[in-house]
Amino acid sequence: MTVLVAYSSALGSTREIAQHMAARMADTLDGIECRSVEEVGSVSGYGAVVVGSAIHNQAWLPPALEFLTRHGPDLASRPVWAFSVGMSDGLPKLFRGRGAELQKQRLEQTQFQNVPLRGHAVFSGVYEASQLSAPLRALFRLTGGQFGDLRDWSAIDAWTDQVAAELAKPSASPS
Repeated sequence: MTVLVAYSSALGSTREIAQHMAARMADTLDGIECRSVEEVGSVSGYGAVVVGSAIHNQAWLPPALEFLTRHGPDLASRPVWAFSVGMSDGLPKLFRGRGAELQKQRLEQTQFQNVPLRGHAVFSGVYEASQLSAPLRALFRLTGGQFGDLRDWSAIDAWTDQVAAELAKPSASPS
């Protein structure tokens, strides 16, 4: 079975996560392809899809949402997992855990209604100070926010391994 790992990335962090996932899945599965959602003309040749997007303004990037809309009927007939890359680990400590859970719930309620998912994970990406204006940057730091590469590769690997294990089961193959 060929598996597509598709992504929409604004600054490269989501692309790097998708490429890492694809490489890790390729260690146990054959036929893994990693492509930008904008490069995917059809999903009909794939037995399963893992799709991810950066989160901006509490939503997936427009190309990723367009991918879900355009391919929704085809995606509904195969196993699909989603991952979102935001900045929840950069939030002030008081809000980190709850912020990540609220973000995950909000995305699942607003972005994925037409595509049944086998699973969805939210990871933090790279959040640089230069992405904010000087006043917002100062306020963010004063409230305990943090910048930098916030990706938790252990969590990404664990989730990727779960997806790969499910795909390796004979029942994961579409009929």
